[in-house]
Amino acid sequence: MNSDLNWAQAIQHMQETFGASLALTAMPAMPLLPALPDFKNLTSPQPLAFDDAKMQQVQALYLQEATQLWNQSVQAGSAIPPATDRRFANAAWNANPVSKFSAAAYMLNARALMGMAEAVQGDAKTRARVRFAIEQAMAASAPSNFMALNAEAQQKAIDTHGQSIGKGIENLLHDMQQGHVSMTDESLFEVGKNVAMTDGAVVFENDFFQLLEYKPLTATVFEK
Repeated sequence: MNSDLNWAQAIQHMQETFGASLALTAMPAMPLLPALPDFKNLTSPQPLAFDDAKMQQVQALYLQEATQLWNQSVQAGSAIPPATDRRFANAAWNANPVSKFSAAAYMLNARALMGMAEAVQGDAKTRARVRFAIEQAMAASAPSNFMALNAEAQQKAIDTHGQSIGKGIENLLHDMQQGHVSMTDESLFEVGKNVAMTDGAVVFENDFFQLLEYKPLTATVFEK
């Protein structure tokens, strides 16, 4: 009964929050944007070129491993080897055939894309940039980020009778109200206790750093 009440309260709170957001029709005046630079003379980005021999190796290996994965999934879900990535280390991933297959397919695609990055013709810096872009895209598309594929999150929702989902909705509403995503428990920090604040100003800055000068709290200060 208490669980149903918490769910009802969370849903009502979410509706009120979205309603309040939509009701904000009056927007504050925006300052004029500075003049944009002229991009006409900038060099157009060049398309990536790949080493044909390396690309053939990547394609052949991908086809071989994809066929093997498909045969394993058709025969029995238990035939698929457990994923070695720590994001899929929980036993729930191996117990759920859909999640287990999605994790294995994800790792297969990640290996193939990283192989393509190594096949890029160019210097080490160019390949490093391509690898970085692929890593960011693959991290965002991991099955662990989606409730429908995350067996661990599904099992936790069952074990907690939905309270884990309710807590997630509560955290979402809190982030919406404060206007940014919480990266840590901000309630643990208190000004004057474990966080210091001092008046100051930026006296110099460039593309790499800002130099701050703090206002002294005493009438006299030491000089270096």
